[in-house]
Amino acid sequence: MSRAERLAWNVAGIVLFLLLWEALGRWLGSRVIAPPSAVAREYVELLRAGIMLRELAASLRQMLVGFGLACAIGMPLGILMGRVKVVERIMTPWIGMMVVTSVAAMVPLFLLILGTGFAFRATIVFVASVWYIVITAYNGARGVDPGLIAVARSFGATGLQTTVKVVFPAVYPYLIAGARVGLVHAIRAMVMAEMFVILGYGGLIHQTGMMADTEPLIGLLVTLMIVSVLATWLLRVVGNKVAPSYEQRIAGA
Repeated sequence: MSRAERLAWNVAGIVLFLLLWEALGRWLGSRVIAPPSAVAREYVELLRAGIMLRELAASLRQMLVGFGLACAIGMPLGILMGRVKVVERIMTPWIGMMVVTSVAAMVPLFLLILGTGFAFRATIVFVASVWYIVITAYNGARGVDPGLIAVARSFGATGLQTTVKVVFPAVYPYLIAGARVGLVHAIRAMVMAEMFVILGYGGLIHQTGMMADTEPLIGLLVTLMIVSVLATWLLRVVGNKVAPSYEQRIAGA
């Protein structure tokens, strides 16, 4: 199937979904689920008021701090786990436990330790995203072709040179893939943490959800979806710019 055909099917699916949503919304009413026509009118008002974009920008700044720390720590840790057996044996049980543990269940503990400010929200984002970045980097580093390592060493490459010239280029597509997965979890965690403390964009969603009509709530959720899609798309574009073979290597992994 060509790219144009895939795009046509995607557009057709979206149009069909909107038509069904419109019919269902008109039948059930705005108190249950507002139709897209009503959501669109309310969305314009949200944009004019400015509070939605203002709160979103502030929340994303805090989210990026936690996500940046998750990448800065998770990527090297994942590579170390994939290349050093001792690190793998020490970290594997902890990562297994943290991945299956709900971040929401840990929120009360972090609230007691950190309060409700910036540190709390950045920490929740970090904890929610770092383990997916670690696991993806670990799988990439573990799968590096031993033959490439042997060739580098046969030419007298040091451990650092082998890591920089052989391991990192081989792992790079996995780092971008891990960052994309981690970013989705980071955005979700940002909203979840803010809903607990009724602050930021998550707090705005919580307060809007208490209203009788669903138009503004759906508008906020649509904005969040758009931001998530654009953010992951941007990471994919960056991955392709830095390493043009990124998409092909991930597809063949």
